Amino acid sequence: MNKEHDLVILIAWHTETSADRVTVFNANMVSFREYNPDIHIEVIINPFPDKREAWLSTDLSIFSWYRDNVNVVSARYLIVEWDCWCNCDLRDYYKKVWECDLVVPNVKYPEIDDWYWFSQVDHLPVHLRPFATGITPFCGVLVSDKAMRSICDVIFDAGFNGLNSELRFATIATMLNIHPIVNPVFNRTLGWRAPFPGSEQHVGLHHPRKEL
Repeated sequence: MNKEHDLVILIAWHTETSADRVTVFNANMVSFREYNPDIHIEVIINPFPDKREAWLSTDLSIFSWYRDNVNVVSARYLIVEWDCWCNCDLRDYYKKVWECDLVVPNVKYPEIDDWYWFSQVDHLPVHLRPFATGITPFCGVLVSDKAMRSICDVIFDAGFNGLNSELRFATIATMLNIHPIVNPVFNRTLGWRAPFPGSEQHVGLHHPRKEL
């Protein structure tokens, strides 16, 4: 019988030829092990050979692993990208939202936010457009197993091809009434820009870290 975890970390990675990038990835992964030695980690290798498709499809990489995996069972999964490092106890980091089905760093809505990927809303299936939602970045995303199963049943439908992970994943979740909840603490270190000077003094998840 497989052990059921309370939390599993899923690190999105890819085939990489740059020795410097590999060094950063390994250092980032060590940070998760250092601060959370009892939490199981899975490294998910992006299977898409086309670079643009791979860049857009981190969510599909994660859900391909989830769909095909039978050996790791967890009540919750934490999705992080390879360029994320950690200096916190993750159970403490998410304690205020631990029981929520979907926790994200930041939520975008087309009615109130000017976000690049909302230019792709017309590429969504018509029935999904009213649910258009974004999350930024696609990192530090805590998902219950219940939500993973529900989203996995939909996300591979052909109508969602070619979309960005941050739009596709969040929109499908919202359609399924799994509304993303923002973690109320420590999100200042999770974004799409390089970490600001002195950010390491803040306890939490830090993204993006592409250089040591």
